[in-house]
Amino acid sequence: MSKKFQSLSDFILLLLCVSAIAFNFNIGKEENSRILYLEVASIIQNDKNTENTDIYTEFLKNYNSHGEEYYYSFIELNGYVDPILLLSDLVYSDNESKVALCTDVYYPVNNKVTLFGSICSDGTAYPIAATTSGIYTAGGHEVTEYSLDIQNQKLKLIKKYIMFFHKIGEKVNAISIGVIGDEKKIVSEEEFDKAYKEYENAETIYFKHLLNK
Repeated sequence: MSKKFQSLSDFILLLLCVSAIAFNFNIGKEENSRILYLEVASIIQNDKNTENTDIYTEFLKNYNSHGEEYYYSFIELNGYVDPILLLSDLVYSDNESKVALCTDVYYPVNNKVTLFGSICSDGTAYPIAATTSGIYTAGGHEVTEYSLDIQNQKLKLIKKYIMFFHKIGEKVNAISIGVIGDEKKIVSEEEFDKAYKEYENAETIYFKHLLNK
């Protein structure tokens, strides 16, 4: 009886060992796949070629960083002949790539590289991103989209949404303010969420070290 019990125990123990090995193998396989995906995504982002950047070559070559480490990136927006230069000394690591919390925005005007302004996101959880229509910054309760005002050589606010919270007694209410162009108004939470989703779906901008230029 004891031999049968021992054999059964040995068999159960063997099954448990096999299951554990298989489980760990699958976990390792999934983790390796995830790492590989992140590496491939990073390579795709960082090797993305933007054309017609020669106009910035001399500017970047002779840029006076005043001892600070700077990183750059090019983006293309619909409606602009040349790519837009983003130049930042406030970057942080996202996996093995660099993303920006704040950046200066440059664009050539009459063949002169011109500073249009600076933009910042609110915290490292919200890297600066872009779509083909605009550049995005965000925070926990705000999201902003910019383009460029070429005529006045400054950043152009496309839209900005901010959610405020106020307390009446024990009840906390949320109010969303939307600034769309020159218009400021109270907007629905759904409209705020839609704008925030645009930021989440935008492409994170990756930066390269200026010394590599």
